[in-house]
Amino acid sequence: MPGKPAAAAAEPQEGVVLAYLGQKKILYGDFVKWLKLMAGPRAEMIRKNPANRAQVQKQYLELQLLAAKGRMDQVQTTPEFKAFLAALEQQCYARVLMDEERSGSPAQLLKAKAENPTEEELRAYFAANGERYASPEKFSARHILVSLKGANGANALTDEEAKARMAKIQEELKAGKKLEDLAKEYSDDPGSKDKGGLYTDISYGRFAKEFEEAVRKQEIGQVGEPVKTTFGYHLIQVLARQPKEPAEFEKVKDLLRKQMVPERQEKLKQEFLDQARKDVGYREVPATPAH
Repeated sequence: MPGKPAAAAAEPQEGVVLAYLGQKKILYGDFVKWLKLMAGPRAEMIRKNPANRAQVQKQYLELQLLAAKGRMDQVQTTPEFKAFLAALEQQCYARVLMDEERSGSPAQLLKAKAENPTEEELRAYFAANGERYASPEKFSARHILVSLKGANGANALTDEEAKARMAKIQEELKAGKKLEDLAKEYSDDPGSKDKGGLYTDISYGRFAKEFEEAVRKQEIGQVGEPVKTTFGYHLIQVLARQPKEPAEFEKVKDLLRKQMVPERQEKLKQEFLDQARKDVGYREVPATPAH
């Protein structure tokens, strides 16, 4: 019999010793602090996956080993070490300054401001972008499709054969049969056949141009004349047409607040950088045109 799968390794307590550097203990808690600094929001995900955690923990311990050996060999006195440390120092300044987790950091304040626009800002955004939140023009209709060869229909026919079948369907309609029942019997459209040819609340632009032109013109409730598209011949019964409706601010307010956040974050970040340039006297030198 196959054995039971091994249980996932539980995460160690922070006081667990991982290794020694001479007399110095390297604790699991030290690894956790390092991981939070280096991985940020991904740290929790790494810790929850035993395989990933073990791999990153191994990298951390190797880093401690090499750092200790580097100190022993006094690499800190070399020009390369000093240059690298200076470059890392710049990264540290920028990273700590813009750390969203640090209380009162610019990044934390910008994030809070971006996620909490004022009512006035929401209404201004709605005024500029309200069109995208409008309910599109829609229709509901039943149809029967008789496929033509070359249109990938399961029962694709020649043009003459399709016309003949469509004429037969029209005769049965005149005899009193319902389009719904005839669609289940004759239609080649797999998306609506079992529903009696029914499509509801369809936004314009999803169906063939000729199909939608007929939907716009036909009388509600009446079955029109056959319409030819690249898919074949259709008999269409328009059930309803719904005009485009403008969005109401109060109904889309929460969606507005959510969707405008990325744009606001970028705008606020650029404003912060502009102010930082002034604060520190930063100026870029225009590039000299090549001759």
